[in-house]
Amino acid sequence: MTDQTGNAKTESEMRPTIRRLLRLWRAQRDRHGGALPRRQDFDPLELGPKLLPYVSIVELDGGRLRFRLCGTGLAKAAGLDLTGAYVDELNPNKDYARYITGLYEQARIARLPLLSESVFIGALEVAKGRTQRLICPLAQDGERVDHFIGTQVFEKSPDSVGDLTMTYAAGFAPGLTRVIGDEA
Repeated sequence: MTDQTGNAKTESEMRPTIRRLLRLWRAQRDRHGGALPRRQDFDPLELGPKLLPYVSIVELDGGRLRFRLCGTGLAKAAGLDLTGAYVDELNPNKDYARYITGLYEQARIARLPLLSESVFIGALEVAKGRTQRLICPLAQDGERVDHFIGTQVFEKSPDSVGDLTMTYAAGFAPGLTRVIGDEA
């Protein structure tokens, strides 16, 4: 089922890379008897060539979020390699940085994957696009969230002119955000 804005509400409506990571995360959680997966549980070969370029690993570092890995597809969409960067320092649009930080916080508290969608608007509103992201919590000890594995896909609007660098979008409009339990 899709809401009025076209946002995915079921797993079947998620983008294929989003759906693949969700299934892999669930399989690892099941393998650990319901405990959260660990960062090292995700083998790049198992992620595969279609998902791996769009994968990020984000570390919870003293209450801040730091990119430990940024796939090449994400780096291209962002306009820079995010590896080593803190979320709160990346974007001059501080509202967007707070929004992204809030998404990770929701996934951390719920201890479940979080699906979210956003609309991005570039400078002068000439470049526009949508993104769908999945943020999945990880825990070295199976309990306390210390990392996240995520993926994000981007779609440029048909009426968009020029390149849209998602990280430095002049504006954004949050869409669907929901924690994904086992029902989706």
